[in-house]
Amino acid sequence: IRDADEIVVRLSDRSEFRAKVVGADVRTDVAVLRIQPSGKLPVATLGDSSRLKVGEFAIAVGNPFGLESTVTLGVVSATGRSAEPDIEGGDDFIQTDASINPGNSGGPLLNARGEVVGINTAMVTAGQGIGFAIPINTVRSVEQDLVAHGAVRRGWLGLGIQGLTPELAEAFGAKGEKGILVNRVVPGSPAQRGGVRMGDILVAFGKARVSGVKEFQRLVAGTAPGTPVTLEVLREGKRVAATLTVEEAEKQASVRRPLPREPVDPLGMAVRAVPKHLLREMELRGGVEVTFVETASPAWDGGVREGDVLLSINRETVRGLDDYRKAVSRLPRGRPAFALVYREGIQLYVALKSR
Repeated sequence: IRDADEIVVRLSDRSEFRAKVVGADVRTDVAVLRIQPSGKLPVATLGDSSRLKVGEFAIAVGNPFGLESTVTLGVVSATGRSAEPDIEGGDDFIQTDASINPGNSGGPLLNARGEVVGINTAMVTAGQGIGFAIPINTVRSVEQDLVAHGAVRRGWLGLGIQGLTPELAEAFGAKGEKGILVNRVVPGSPAQRGGVRMGDILVAFGKARVSGVKEFQRLVAGTAPGTPVTLEVLREGKRVAATLTVEEAEKQASVRRPLPREPVDPLGMAVRAVPKHLLREMELRGGVEVTFVETASPAWDGGVREGDVLLSINRETVRGLDDYRKAVSRLPRGRPAFALVYREGIQLYVALKSR
């Protein structure tokens, strides 16, 4: 429906109705349309996608390549699946091997009882038998928001997060702990006002334990704006509670990429100063740019790559080359450490171990 001048809904009896857009959600690729038929229409029965089991039958209906009312049969291959990065809809797809082709998008995915459990949305063009559908429970939630508000209201805390690897957990003094790592706190956000800091390890959102990035993102997005929540965090070996109020998600700023290269080091990488105009463009106060990383070096093994901008090492801010050299010289030999880097518009921590 995007950029459409006119939308026409055609039913199975070939009757047509002009439709009005009630609301649309780009993130899930779902829209609600309103038509005005003269009488009642038959409606499909909606199922419960949370009860789907891998291996049960899945039936896809649609108009692939213009072939109307085509039905294909397969099974549920997986649930909670992430699709290809360029497919809209998030990371909670139903994967099926029921044939989904161009023209199937928007058609129902049914279970063996004829209940709609998903909306067909995409396929993997590089393979066969790999299609995706948006779970009907997600569609229901989106539909309610679109009808009530014309848009989907998602929660937002203003945090940049990443997975907590065993190496990072050890470097942050939280060996064996499960959680996610905060690598950015947006100024003026609920997270900043609630006292969350970079380097905190989030272990619980309210009463729910947190073990992964996607899980945490779903918890936050599914929380109504205005709801107070308590985060349990690990900070320098201590458990801290941060209470904050969820706000409505803001539109993401366009991703900016750091620009390339130049100079040298014992961690196995070469760095150079970043020109001030590039720092302004990337909205950074300082840092050094990585121009070369030696394979099998501490920097490479820790995840540092060419083009990264190093912002801090072991909580020591790196504003330029002098700060960087001092921070490297103070790294404890043979012991785990960590660095904060800027990469393709986001900040993340990497683990380092000086030789």
